[in-house]
Amino acid sequence: MATGVAHVILAILPGVFGDQFSDFSRSWFFNVSSGAADFSFLGGALNYVEFAAFWFFYAGPIMFLYGQAIDQIEESQGYVPLSIAKTFMAVSVVGAYMVPLSGMTFALIPQGIYMYVRSVKRRNIYG
Repeated sequence: MATGVAHVILAILPGVFGDQFSDFSRSWFFNVSSGAADFSFLGGALNYVEFAAFWFFYAGPIMFLYGQAIDQIEESQGYVPLSIAKTFMAVSVVGAYMVPLSGMTFALIPQGIYMYVRSVKRRNIYG
C-alpha cells in the first residue's frame, strides 16, 4: 500500500511528473490523452511523457488496492499463498531488469522476498 501512495505523491511532485499533472488538472483530469488514437499505427503521435505520467500516477491506486488485498490475505491466512508470492516476484524481477534504478528493485523485490519466505516457512511448518 505504501508503494501505491508513494507513486501518487511522486507523480504530483515537480521534477517528476508535476508539470504533466498540472496540465491534467487544467482540464479537470478529463480526456488527458487521446488514448488509442495516439498510437502511430492509427495515425497518431504518442506524447510519451504524458503517457508515462498518467500511468505512473494511475498505477498508485492500483498498487494500493493490491496491497489491501495482500493485507487481507495475510490477516486471514497468516501468509500469502506461494503462487501469489512467485508471481509477484517474477513481475518485480522482470521490471527491475528493465528499469534497475526503480521502486521495483528497491521496494517490490524486498516485498516479494518477504512474501515468498513467509509462504515457504508456513508451507514447511504445516506441509
